[in-house]
Amino acid sequence: MNTERHKRLASPCLCNALRQASRAVSRLYDEELRGVGLRTTQYSLLSRLNRVGEVRQRDLGGMTSLDETTLTRNLRPLIDSGWVAIGTGEDRREKLVRLTEAGAAKLRQARPAWERAQERMRSRLPDGAWSALLAALPELAGLADEA
Repeated sequence: MNTERHKRLASPCLCNALRQASRAVSRLYDEELRGVGLRTTQYSLLSRLNRVGEVRQRDLGGMTSLDETTLTRNLRPLIDSGWVAIGTGEDRREKLVRLTEAGAAKLRQARPAWERAQERMRSRLPDGAWSALLAALPELAGLADEA
């Protein structure tokens, strides 16, 4: 990565700078995950469902900072592939989302690709930046949600 070029193109707007960084990082992860037929957004949702178990769709949106429309659009290919299932809660209007066995298998298959992407990013960051970013970004997301 040509860091000098990126410094010249740096945006004084936090939102634009974060979006630009996010797109670049997503491309790297997508490149690794492409071989197993997933995109970063899909891996992220499968991974989250693996950690939390069955969850209301509304709560999943909150956990991932995705609005209802975007979450539904991102879940559709996972449902169509049989990796995620949607059920109904006590209130029939409530949608419950869960990872299927096929989804868990897909996640296990994708894990090495995700680990390669993680290592590619970790190895390019200066000392301390990896852990600092992993600590700061969730806090930043929470602050933005509260604002």
